Amino acid sequence: MNIIFDEKIADELRDRYIILELDTVMQPELPKPITLHALVEINLNDVSTISFFREMHEEMIRAYKSGIWERAIELTSALMGHFNGELDEFYQIVLDFCEESGKLDRKWNGI
Repeated sequence: MNIIFDEKIADELRDRYIILELDTVMQPELPKPITLHALVEINLNDVSTISFFREMHEEMIRAYKSGIWERAIELTSALMGHFNGELDEFYQIVLDFCEESGKLDRKWNGI
């Protein structure tokens, strides 16, 4: 995963590239949170399954942001290795956060 950008750029690129939401973060100097996205490459051999894994990724993000830790862990684990492994480091961070949050019964607002 080499390229990370905000919602505005994601909207400009969405029709031409595979764009996946990563997370919503609060930057101290900004008045409101920003949502980060990544551009991922695919192999031509993966074209038939890309929509399935894109939908799985989107469901994982919804579970993660909603604090549904077990479902987020399940989906994130299933996504490891897909998208040419480009998001595996991100997925590991999500897994670690969700596992810790589940143990702590963390209530979270998704930011």
